[in-house]
Amino acid sequence: MQQDSRQNTQSLYKKYPNCPGPNRDLCGNWIEIAYGTRSGSVRVIVQHPETVGHGPQLFQTFTVHQSPVTKVTLSEKYLVSVCCEYNHVRSWVVTRFRGMISTQPGSTPEASFKIVSLEAVEPCISHAAANDCGPFGEQDDEQVFIQKVVPDTDQLFVRLASNGKRVCVIKAVDGSTVSAFCVHECEGSSRMGSRPRRFIFTGHSNGSIQLWDLTTALDLMYKNSSVGKDTGGPTAEELFQLLDQCDLSNSLCSTPCMSPSPSLAAAARLKSTNVAFLNQLQDSDRSSSSN
Repeated sequence: MQQDSRQNTQSLYKKYPNCPGPNRDLCGNWIEIAYGTRSGSVRVIVQHPETVGHGPQLFQTFTVHQSPVTKVTLSEKYLVSVCCEYNHVRSWVVTRFRGMISTQPGSTPEASFKIVSLEAVEPCISHAAANDCGPFGEQDDEQVFIQKVVPDTDQLFVRLASNGKRVCVIKAVDGSTVSAFCVHECEGSSRMGSRPRRFIFTGHSNGSIQLWDLTTALDLMYKNSSVGKDTGGPTAEELFQLLDQCDLSNSLCSTPCMSPSPSLAAAARLKSTNVAFLNQLQDSDRSSSSN
């Protein structure tokens, strides 16, 4: 096992010799790299100043995902990973000493949640690139996920990447469908004390672009401790409202059938796996309520 780990770190370092991690000093000998594997493991490789002359070492391995890992971010405070099972997120608090990752007491689990994004049966080619959930943010900032629950919706849920808590809900001012979104950071002005500000850009089906102030939303969340305390993604009521805009029919029969409701004529048809997932949620809610 140790030999396999050494081979993994050496091959990765040779493939990306100049890849900067979340922290790297001016001499270029401070590197931290986090990556995920197809088997669901999350690994952290480090090379600190006191290990100069040696290759990067495998620092930590987490085996918490049951599906291939699709995204990993390592920030100053958190390690966040996402797997392909309905964007299942796991996060850990990173312990540092003098800026470097420390094993005392080591990284501790923080949260486990999902950024569920239901897919249409036939999404457009650019859907995945234009609707990436994140996480967004610099290594020294609070990173966020943007959750678009259903394909055709005018709402986005902004959630903290560290624990999944809700920051705010974005709703198109004109009720148009959100077709794309991204997060962008703008440098602050030259005035003393000014800081960079983060904005969310949303593109819409009618060709318009709307701009949202993410920095202010985060500030309001921090000031009001009750905001996002018990909420993350959509509640059951909010989910039902969002699903009203989708066609949940899952019939594959070739015999003639009744035409769908006019309100669903242009609605997105969800994948059968998504419908099965919703049925599991409904069954779990029923069992919890009966208990």
